[in-house]
Amino acid sequence: MSRVNALTDRCLFMTSPMRSGSTLLSRILSAHPGVAMSYDSLNFFRFCYHRYDPLTDRENLKRLFSDVAYRLLHRFEIPLDVDACLAHMGDAPTYGQAYLSILRVIFALTGKSIVGDKEVLAWTRIPSFLSMCPNGKAIVILRDPRDVVTSFKRLTIAPEPDYLIALFDVMDAVNHAFRFQAQYPGRVHVVSFERLSANREEEARKLCAFLELEFDPVMLDEAGYTDHVGKPWNVDDALTFKANDPDRWKTVGRWKQRIEPEDLYLCEWIAGKQIAQLGLEFAGRRHAQDVFDRAMQKITASPLMREAFKRWCDLGEGMERFPLNPLDPSTWDRGQVKHPQAFAAASAGPQPAI
Repeated sequence: MSRVNALTDRCLFMTSPMRSGSTLLSRILSAHPGVAMSYDSLNFFRFCYHRYDPLTDRENLKRLFSDVAYRLLHRFEIPLDVDACLAHMGDAPTYGQAYLSILRVIFALTGKSIVGDKEVLAWTRIPSFLSMCPNGKAIVILRDPRDVVTSFKRLTIAPEPDYLIALFDVMDAVNHAFRFQAQYPGRVHVVSFERLSANREEEARKLCAFLELEFDPVMLDEAGYTDHVGKPWNVDDALTFKANDPDRWKTVGRWKQRIEPEDLYLCEWIAGKQIAQLGLEFAGRRHAQDVFDRAMQKITASPLMREAFKRWCDLGEGMERFPLNPLDPSTWDRGQVKHPQAFAAASAGPQPAI
């Protein structure tokens, strides 16, 4: 088996805040004959990166692949051949090689020239990715923070008001994405969810130009999108608002009907700069004193919110943060865990990185 070459192989890394349309974008890309994208499964930087040092120790390398294989199989029913991954590695293994090895084994039967992974809340890892894969490229998709907060509030199991961490995530993602796009010309591409929703073909063509690929109309055929294991992709899995909800398909501007006044106040006050940078309009509302009072109570009601709010007050910056520990299997979406009993022990206390 030929070895991967992290210095020359073409690969792709996608990231975004939560509830920002990244799964849809990954399916659009993966429909292209030249691109194979995983989504919300490998999460290399969350579970692997610098958690198995030194990789020159063959046992550490084997443990990395074995842990990934265990998690992929029991969480998503994605098989991963550990021996095949090891066969891709040379005598001086790197995390770039490990990343590519896993993706090449997962997508071995596709024959596609570009392989990639989508991982949310990992934009600060873009410089590390570009360093470990010099021929790689990164994509960040951004969405209106008001819609992100509205969606994440409905979805998360985190206690209120910690869903508001999504606001600070969007701020941080916007700041990093445009800075990295300028810092790494031709290697970082920023996508607007609103523009993608308004004109999928135009945005798909821009993505193909960025990846130096010919545009293919199959990228627009949602009926042809596939899931983790190559079966038809069920868009319902990516939707927060399910069947019978009147706003189910209103993915842009849903906040206008659904957001609470105090959340709107916080979004437009704290992330006003980022909303403007994304070219979005403001609500233009004047809020009553009781709305302000509820907003201040909410933004200081938990340790996480106080930390995020103080950081913004002190530095004017957001955060890249989950409201709950993503390494704890008890926080994972139950609908996305095929065999939860496989992670019962890990939920009970500190465990290796699975």
